[in-house]
Amino acid sequence: MPKLCSFFAIYTDGAGLHESFPSPAGTDVFLGEMGTLLLPGPQDELFGPHVTIFNRMKPRRGFLLGFQRKVKGRAEPFFSQVREAVLAATAGVKGMAIDVLRLWPFPLETAADALPEHMLAEDLFSVGFTDMGEHGVRAETIGLSKLGQREITFEFVDPTLMEEAALMCGHLADWLLEHGRRLEHGQAMSFGFDRISFYAAEGDAGGPFRGWHPPLVQKLLPPEIFDGVGVLEVRASPPGNHDHLEDLSVPLRRSMEQRMLLEELDLTGDSPHATSTAQVKGFVSELKSLVAVRDESHSSRDSGWRFRSTVEGDSGEMGVMSLVDLARRAPELVRFLALPHGVKITWNGDGRLELDRSRVELDDDDPDDLLS
Repeated sequence: MPKLCSFFAIYTDGAGLHESFPSPAGTDVFLGEMGTLLLPGPQDELFGPHVTIFNRMKPRRGFLLGFQRKVKGRAEPFFSQVREAVLAATAGVKGMAIDVLRLWPFPLETAADALPEHMLAEDLFSVGFTDMGEHGVRAETIGLSKLGQREITFEFVDPTLMEEAALMCGHLADWLLEHGRRLEHGQAMSFGFDRISFYAAEGDAGGPFRGWHPPLVQKLLPPEIFDGVGVLEVRASPPGNHDHLEDLSVPLRRSMEQRMLLEELDLTGDSPHATSTAQVKGFVSELKSLVAVRDESHSSRDSGWRFRSTVEGDSGEMGVMSLVDLARRAPELVRFLALPHGVKITWNGDGRLELDRSRVELDDDDPDDLLS
């Protein structure tokens, strides 16, 4: 059963906190004043729009307020109750707070906005990026530990993929928040067309965990109230080769290209995995003289995609191919695979594209007719 937690370092101009606040049922609550005022140093990284304001503050007192509870199932009620408790404890108090596990400072006067009533995944964590020069970029989450989940870290080559990397972390947090499940060492999952795997940073040793967290987190949270969760490193496996591991450059690039196409067409969709299958008639080798239709899937492995070559004389029998095999023949095809059910794409002999979305929301035609 995962342990949910949330900690706040609260700094005031001298006022104390209200000790009378609603304590969430079944939750371990910690409230104490800092004997020595613990503040971020010049090397400590903070996130969010209020960092500059926080750094200008000259607090006189500091407090640590924390909540922990073992929860089976959805996490939102816990964070909603934490919100009520923090707002009550700081009502009318002037100063700033840091969401410690997210390293996110905010003014107490706007705590109701900083701690939204309806918790979303992106409200739980931050993503830090480290420029490694010719070795690319390293990303690391700060805040997934609130869900009892190890933080994740991964690398990619192209700095223009940072937005996509942050979106991937957001999708992962959505999954964790919704399903109440945790990712473990050695676990793998689909990421659109690709497959990603998670490995404990310490290998099979199983800890220690605190040392993997930022120094400021370790400084603000005593070991007796936060053991730490450690870090999972994320690696990608090229489709069809699960034994080889590489950074996330290729999956992030593919995900970005699919997302940008959907945004350009004002459509929503999701990419089938590389091991999914498609029905193919004729020989597909490039995006020319080709018709593609996405139907509702007929089975768990069926992507719903149907491809038909329109090359004169190419009237081969209908067959079934995996998407990874199709992508080897026509790599540029992957960009279109996230388009939704009902879409029809036609490439003429010169590769010019026509897209028919008339069946996306209301599917009246038999897609087999389009491939006959």
